[in-house]
Amino acid sequence: MEKLTVTDFALDVSAGIVKEIKKEGLSEYFLYTIEGTETIPTGWSKRLLSFDVDEVPVINLYKYEEERYGRSVVRFFSFKNDEEHKLGDTPIPGGMLKVYRSAGGGGHLSYTGQSSFKYIPVDEDVELNLGPVGNVVVEPTLMSFLTRNYRFDPKGNISGWDEVRVFEIEIKNTRQIPVKIEIQRNFKTPYWDLEPSDDLDEGEFKKVDVDTVKFTLKLQPRSSREFRYGLTTYHGEREEDWTKLHTEQLE
Repeated sequence: MEKLTVTDFALDVSAGIVKEIKKEGLSEYFLYTIEGTETIPTGWSKRLLSFDVDEVPVINLYKYEEERYGRSVVRFFSFKNDEEHKLGDTPIPGGMLKVYRSAGGGGHLSYTGQSSFKYIPVDEDVELNLGPVGNVVVEPTLMSFLTRNYRFDPKGNISGWDEVRVFEIEIKNTRQIPVKIEIQRNFKTPYWDLEPSDDLDEGEFKKVDVDTVKFTLKLQPRSSREFRYGLTTYHGEREEDWTKLHTEQLE
């Protein structure tokens, strides 16, 4: 769990005066009215801070999905615009979130990333992409591949078969804090079965779509972990066998 600081008030920088912001719902929009007047020269802009909330609890999450992010691990911040996260009074206007972390003593900060976001309604979940990182690494390796269970048509041509792959996934956490990581593996067919290794708990993986499985793991500081899974995909006439078997299991 990390902390996020959000501000919500208007500050006249030239006069050092904090101004009240009046917020009103307007159909599907929100109207922000700032007290007093503002003078903005032609071609210039002025930034006014919006609300002030300290230590919003956020979840630090890492994701790996080759089809979406390549071979990099991507860091996310997630929270919710509600009372539990010290928010929820009003929607949050769209903008840019910049994240810093403490860098030694003296109150110094180190920049770690940023993410733009759109208007966030009350009670809405937020997940901000802070970009790829190098201190959490995921390395999948194909360990073996074979085909089996061939089916043949009356002319002797192959009409169905299975493909069996064994993958090893290595995860490294070089940070000095625990991390949570989601590893999503996408298959190019809905006809598949997965056999996880014994060192994976049941709650650490689940099917999330017809062609997708997600592994969710927690790693201690400066630690690594490996696990394997076997993936069997069915092709041609073997797709019918897979469908029949899984239909019988549901009955």
